[in-house]
Amino acid sequence: MSNQNTITVLIEIHAKDGLELQARDALLHAIQTSEKLGLISSTEYEDANDPGAFYAIQVWENADAFHAHMDDAAKSGMNEAIQVLREHPKTALLRTIG
Repeated sequence: MSNQNTITVLIEIHAKDGLELQARDALLHAIQTSEKLGLISSTEYEDANDPGAFYAIQVWENADAFHAHMDDAAKSGMNEAIQVLREHPKTALLRTIG
């Protein structure tokens, strides 16, 4: 299903001290429960050396699908999830090289 328009998105979040479990659950809940048109796959990770650091690597059909999802997320309950984080989630749109 890969084509030149697909993009990979790296999402990075860092929990506030003492709220690691809540941040983990918020990340998983947000990914599993919202409809994401254009999302091909999502895999979530926690950093074995940095408790409270979590990552999701997602493959989207194209950048427009990802941006549309983020616009919708900003309008919905994303702010509640952000309250357990030290800072706003970081996202990077990646393309393969080589």
